[in-house]
Amino acid sequence: AYWFLLILCVLWYAAILAFRSTFAIKYFQHAHGLSLATAGAMNSYVFLAAIFATPAFGWLCDRMRRYAPMLAFGALLLPLSIAIMAATHWNLWVATALIGVSYSLVPAVMWPLTSKLVSPERFGTALGLMWVVQNAGIAGANLAAGWLNDRAGASALNPAGYQPMMMFFGIVSSLGFAFALLLWLTAGRKHQEAAAH
Repeated sequence: AYWFLLILCVLWYAAILAFRSTFAIKYFQHAHGLSLATAGAMNSYVFLAAIFATPAFGWLCDRMRRYAPMLAFGALLLPLSIAIMAATHWNLWVATALIGVSYSLVPAVMWPLTSKLVSPERFGTALGLMWVVQNAGIAGANLAAGWLNDRAGASALNPAGYQPMMMFFGIVSSLGFAFALLLWLTAGRKHQEAAAH
């Protein structure tokens, strides 16, 4: 289960942080016609909301004690939001709200869940490994998305050039959701076996 969590960590952070921190503002401007100020404000609200929502989701998870399902739900919201931005003309606030929930819910569950999946003597190593691969994934996703934008000539004059980048982020985030489901199945089975014994 820990390895599924680690792969989810890499894929989810690679998609959400590479997109929101590096490419979202230009994408909002060029593909959706927002002004720089509006695009910047919309991008910032995700991080602002996380300040308040992440502790709330952490508290909710502790109360419900349903970590894996909530992690899977949070991971699902990211590919959904990317699909909405790339394939519809819906108001960007819809996708931003979904990303905001995902950005608050997934970390609130992921990091505490690690302590439940590994033994205490390996906890520091487990967290350290997650941080290393997470940042490697973010770096790789930035390079890949930038290369796709350059190759497709993405710009204000060619907003369709952003489609390969959005497809890339959609695939990466969908794979993250798949590993969240595998984690749910694995962690759920172990929990049932422990309860039986």
